[in-house]
Amino acid sequence: MTKQIVLVINERDARSVEAGAELRKWCATHDVVVVDYAPDLTPDLIVALGGDGTILRAVSELGAYDIPILGVKFGRLGFLSGAPAADLLDAVEAALDGRAAIESRAVLEVCAHSGDVELGRFFALNEVLVGRGAQPSIITTRLLINGHHVYTQRGDGLIASTATGSTAYALSAGGPILSPGYRGMALVPLASHTLVNRAIVTAPEDEVRIELPEACHAKAALAIDGRMVLDESKVLTQVDIGLSERSVLLVKLDKRLFFDTLATEFFGPPPSSVIPGADPGSREAESTA
Repeated sequence: MTKQIVLVINERDARSVEAGAELRKWCATHDVVVVDYAPDLTPDLIVALGGDGTILRAVSELGAYDIPILGVKFGRLGFLSGAPAADLLDAVEAALDGRAAIESRAVLEVCAHSGDVELGRFFALNEVLVGRGAQPSIITTRLLINGHHVYTQRGDGLIASTATGSTAYALSAGGPILSPGYRGMALVPLASHTLVNRAIVTAPEDEVRIELPEACHAKAALAIDGRMVLDESKVLTQVDIGLSERSVLLVKLDKRLFFDTLATEFFGPPPSSVIPGADPGSREAESTA
């Protein structure tokens, strides 16, 4: 049976572009058709050639929920990728044959308001940022969880991150690292103008509301997965965030667990416990273990 795949390529990376051409040639001889994505189309696989940003772009631009996405790493970070560049063709074949593991990742559903007017609905795989945008002044945000006031703070804004996004912007802001299977979110203040600045981890069923109560500081921007969706030209007054019924399905073929990837991406390979050239049973080798 003919299979259908959609290609998403980082056009700024020559290696990704070259790999895309190679994959198209392979598809032509393996009963696989490369198609353009459309809302009424359900391809067998989406292949993203690049880094994590390319996978996020696939989700954002294609609305690719509940369709397996194979990220092949050509970029710098590879938390979302499922195979290294060298294994491209084998990885695509394994994914199409059903020989790959599938990870279901939580997605946040976001509704933005200006007073009683709904400005838009969005979905986030990594994070939701309510921030000051390009303006130099700080903003005031009021955090409510399940309708209960938690705190009001002034600063650069607030991040609501999924477990997937906990290794992205939220991490740089001091947030916790969450195991990717966790379905709740981390709420991380940005440059809070206070001596108390702590992240909060919610339960999967919790509903979060971020309000912007001060009219003179209400010129906030809304970004989803690193993409600006509402700028300061819109008077943003409230953002509601909860767990979506949708999921993003990531194909995983490499043997690395999440914490192996975490160690490799941020800390490098573990040091050898044996000095090169030393007898593994010697005291010299044992002293480095």
